[in-house]
Amino acid sequence: MREARAARELFWADAEARLLDPAVAHVIRDSKTPSGTVPVSSLRGPIITDALYRTFRRRGLRVRFVYTIDDYDPMDSQTMRQNEATREHMGKPFATIPSPDPAYAGDWADYHAGRFVATFADLGIRPEFFRMRDLYRDGKLDRAIDLVLRHAETIRGIHARVANVHHEEGWLPISMICERCGRIGTTIATGYDGETVAYECRPDYVTWADGCGNRGRLSPFKGASKLLWNEQWCAQWDYFGVTYEEGGKDLLTAGGSRERSNEIYRAVWRREPPAGLMHEFFLLGGRKMSTSKGIGASAHDMVALLPGEIIRFLMLRTPPRRALEFDPAGNTLPKLYDEYDRCADEYLRDPETDLAKAWWLAQLSADAQPIAFRLRFSLLADWLQIPSVDPHREARARKGSSLSELEDRELRRRLDVARSWLERWAPDEATFGIATDLPPLTLTDPQRAYLRGVAKLVGVIADPEAMQEELYEAAKRVGLVTPEGKVSKDAFAALYSALIGKPNGPRAGWLLTALDAPFVRKRLEDAAAA
Repeated sequence: MREARAARELFWADAEARLLDPAVAHVIRDSKTPSGTVPVSSLRGPIITDALYRTFRRRGLRVRFVYTIDDYDPMDSQTMRQNEATREHMGKPFATIPSPDPAYAGDWADYHAGRFVATFADLGIRPEFFRMRDLYRDGKLDRAIDLVLRHAETIRGIHARVANVHHEEGWLPISMICERCGRIGTTIATGYDGETVAYECRPDYVTWADGCGNRGRLSPFKGASKLLWNEQWCAQWDYFGVTYEEGGKDLLTAGGSRERSNEIYRAVWRREPPAGLMHEFFLLGGRKMSTSKGIGASAHDMVALLPGEIIRFLMLRTPPRRALEFDPAGNTLPKLYDEYDRCADEYLRDPETDLAKAWWLAQLSADAQPIAFRLRFSLLADWLQIPSVDPHREARARKGSSLSELEDRELRRRLDVARSWLERWAPDEATFGIATDLPPLTLTDPQRAYLRGVAKLVGVIADPEAMQEELYEAAKRVGLVTPEGKVSKDAFAALYSALIGKPNGPRAGWLLTALDAPFVRKRLEDAAAA
């Protein structure tokens, strides 16, 4: 019993929970910069964080989940600089840039953050939301700004030592908002006197925006400035009291942003940084998905297509420290649904195994239970391609009774996803249509004999699984077997070629029992005689 319990503790979310002191209240945090349309890969972080939040609570920890929208960051992408519509706004905070949609009354950050955050409800993610513009403008980070400015020399040393980044003498780790052009990414601040700083909006300070050349001296408080990324990260940890924060590989590698922030937090705030694991990249076709490069499906489009449980399962079934590759093309979705169902069955058997926990964490609510009657995704995709088949009628026949409300809802959701998959991503071998006329055939004598034998079974055997067994036996009777004694693929190739015009297709036993029996008998007899 002790060994079994120890094995269960290896589940990645449980392992992270052991890092936290159960005697104190914890805060777990995640964030997003609303720079543009957010790819589905950006959901991996908040879904992992939510799964950890649920696991921590399940294990009796007191914990909050906060999510910040980093909308005071500057527009700084070279891709955006090349776009005529955004070129004039390069270097300005996203919170001050007009929405890309003229019909939307809010600003750039509101537009993109709103569409991204709207997906959270469909994914069962319910953190406390905070916008950085509000924290800055309301003076909530003024104390942190003053602390950072007073320790600027220490911070310069950490940047040089940890990341080999060297700043000019007098450099301060904040960006002022230029009074003339409104840019924040083109300014350099110097000379803090306890109340104000000097700044210059340099035309050549960065490659992705042009400063206006203005100089001035301002108070850095009440939203007039923004801490640079590493220092802002520390300020967020301090303000919210963050005790745990996971993050992506691009931020947590050696010498990266997290290591710099950790050192700054220790040296300036004199506190230990939060614990947290690193999650690997989310890949699409072997490439890291990126907002700025336009790689990958958008988060809101994918959430509109797939049920929230399936997206959560996609993100959580693979442990965070392993790269996750997703491509809806091919057989990815059918396999994902099969694995989801396997984990649901495991939850019914023993809810404390790793597979069961992956299913539980994928649910939109903590009290969800698996639906007992489920139909395979690939089977539903086959049904949709045969006009004579009513999936709802076939489902009732399979169950032997009417579907419950939950079963019917799940069936409809899977059918909707299967339709989209067939239209957009299914491989050629998964799509088919019943040929209206007998296709051109080249058959051997054993194949013709096989088709004649199968024709006699059609209309006599109604059960798909029983038909499948008889198809194997019929192939053996005419000698369509391999040297190892297995049924040759030539047997089923003859069936598929006669009915759908290609050598592969859906499960043959089901196909033969689903179609009109007189039609199938005549087609097989005609093929055998051709």
